[in-house]
Amino acid sequence: MIWTRELNATSPSLRMTRSWGGSVSCEEDARRLQGDLDRLGEWANAWQMQYNVDKCEVIHFGSKNRKVDYYLNGGRLVKGEMQRDLGVMVHQSLKVGMQVQQAVKKANGMLAFIAKGFEYRSGEVLLQLYRVLVRPHLEYCVQFWSPNLRKDILAIEGVQRRFTRLIPGMSGLSYEERLDKLGLHSLEFRRLRGDLIETYKILKSLDRLDAGRLFPMLGKSRTRGHSLRIRGKSFRTEMRKTFFTQTVVNLWNSLPQNVVEASSLAIFKRELDVALVAKGIRGYGEKAGNHNFATNANSTSWIPAPVSWIETNSKLRLEF
Repeated sequence: MIWTRELNATSPSLRMTRSWGGSVSCEEDARRLQGDLDRLGEWANAWQMQYNVDKCEVIHFGSKNRKVDYYLNGGRLVKGEMQRDLGVMVHQSLKVGMQVQQAVKKANGMLAFIAKGFEYRSGEVLLQLYRVLVRPHLEYCVQFWSPNLRKDILAIEGVQRRFTRLIPGMSGLSYEERLDKLGLHSLEFRRLRGDLIETYKILKSLDRLDAGRLFPMLGKSRTRGHSLRIRGKSFRTEMRKTFFTQTVVNLWNSLPQNVVEASSLAIFKRELDVALVAKGIRGYGEKAGNHNFATNANSTSWIPAPVSWIETNSKLRLEF
């Protein structure tokens, strides 16, 4: 998959690119990707633009990646380990630890600003500030980098824990009690709910993604499940098991028919909230890594915790 604009676009501004990637499994794939770089260099020269090759990097994904050298305008691209792509830190190991640290640091900084900058601490005012200034740092593109390690989940949840203690009248209450009084959900539950909403948007073509490639359909069943059941892909690594397209499968398939066939996104969200409450689901699991999520005593459903979906082997970052 190549992340770029088409090189033959009519407007020069549409041809600008920051990064793209491609699946490389053989020498022919490597030559194809190098050919794309050659055409990019020719296009830049035709428009009298110069790339700063020293600031360009190639990141190789996969333990069996051959790590081929690539060149742009005669200069060899430096091999990097991590780059920021649309605000998300992407590491060559696909681990999300650095992104979690960055998100938590920004959120804690904004939380400190609120704590020190506002002397009048009304619960209503603080809640609004938290929703607008703090929580977006913890949920930006979270379906892409959602953590599965317990230490990362606790680090993210710790920001909301600290915030709830800022509210007057919350001393002596447990975290769950503070959430109930403030009308908030845990961030883990919000990620779970967001995963299901994103799945609905993909299957209903509300997002411009290839639904058939991400979520192969199982088809209708006379005995169990709804008509939009999906199946996970086979995998050989632990990292693949924690991708978004794998972790959401069982939970999505367990939803009632009236939820998945909602006629609009607003109706889906409303019916989804009712279904999650009825099932007693509060998150992907109190212990990340055991691949269980909390349900009521009569439920035996399970689902692993999410991380992301990335299905490329190489990624390039280019700058002028």
